[in-house]
Amino acid sequence: MDMTEEVVLRVEHGRLVEMEYQVRLSSGKVVDSSEKSGGPVTFICGKGNFPKPVEENIIGLAPGEKKLIFVPPNYTYGPYDPTKVTLVAAEKVSGEVEIGKVVKAHDEFGLRRPALIRSIWKGAVMLDFNHPLAGKTLHFEVFIKDVRIAEMQENSVPERKSRPDAILNSNF
Repeated sequence: MDMTEEVVLRVEHGRLVEMEYQVRLSSGKVVDSSEKSGGPVTFICGKGNFPKPVEENIIGLAPGEKKLIFVPPNYTYGPYDPTKVTLVAAEKVSGEVEIGKVVKAHDEFGLRRPALIRSIWKGAVMLDFNHPLAGKTLHFEVFIKDVRIAEMQENSVPERKSRPDAILNSNF
């Protein structure tokens, strides 16, 4: 090998990756992006910073390469669960009661959680405790900006360095 040739590192588990991403629904609506989250994200591939199909499908990519990855619901918010839709008295809902509005309400376990008002009928409110992205396949478009060998201290940090806001956030 010619010593003047530059070695291009490709994404592998344990490597430090700088990546831009955009997450869309099948309708094309953007639900998250690295731009919305403050710019490109840097993470160690294989540490669980992104849903498993994303981390598996970027293996082998080099800086400058793009890829579209489809992530099924079981890797993000799970399937839509009709049992998480419930009818409650309007007075039990805090905040303004309006169709399409997200309010805090008590779920089946008595925990106050965000819920979407689906309908209002004669003093009763239909609340949906499913995450808005539950049951949806997410389309991750990724662009690899840089790949480096992780330094020892970076590789030993167990916590996640960065993650997509909307995709892995438990609240909506």
